[in-house]
Amino acid sequence: MAQMRERMTAVRASISDITSGTFSSDSGPYVISPFGVELRRVAIVGFVVNKFYREGDDTGKKRFESITVDDGTDTIGVKVWGEDDAAVLEGMKENILALVVGRIREYNNEVYIMPEIVRELSDPNYMSLHLLERYRAILDRSGISQADTLEQQQELLTTKSSTAVSGKLANDIIAYVRLEAPPEGIPLKDIVAYFEKKGQDSEKVQTKVFNLVAEGALNEVSIGQFRTSDI
Repeated sequence: MAQMRERMTAVRASISDITSGTFSSDSGPYVISPFGVELRRVAIVGFVVNKFYREGDDTGKKRFESITVDDGTDTIGVKVWGEDDAAVLEGMKENILALVVGRIREYNNEVYIMPEIVRELSDPNYMSLHLLERYRAILDRSGISQADTLEQQQELLTTKSSTAVSGKLANDIIAYVRLEAPPEGIPLKDIVAYFEKKGQDSEKVQTKVFNLVAEGALNEVSIGQFRTSDI
């Protein structure tokens, strides 16, 4: 059996981490954030403030679709070309909170995100969780010394964020998906329904699934269909 290529972990970031960083295309496109964190595949959370759509035409120009996301630190474009890739932005509209997971790209001196996952979020608290996870990524990946304010933030992470992304529920979800998912993946609604019967909150389960995708533990093999990344 051929060994599968390891999927790159998405690093949680603020938009300003990307837009204020230094872009390079050495060994593939990436940004070095102001904190010294390498950003190739990222997860951001913000509000969709603009959506643009252009049909393809007979001259060979591909269909183009984009959204602009604002997380309060800056804005960034999330862009797709072609009919197949455009499906990832289906259902996106202005003034919604969204999770975006994708890869850093650059065109005409503009850094943007080529999305793999774009999902509307109904829980505004997800933004706070995302920002806490960003602090943990900074501490884990940059090697910078912790100032007092970051030490206080790390204390919050130890008590709140570490149980939010990892822990028993995350491990249970991974085990369930590994056991039950067919080759085409298991629908998110089935995962949520299974854990609801066990007394878990549906929003919490959905958040866990999205975090596990961003962390690379789960793969979304098609829209809303999930498998573990080790299969």
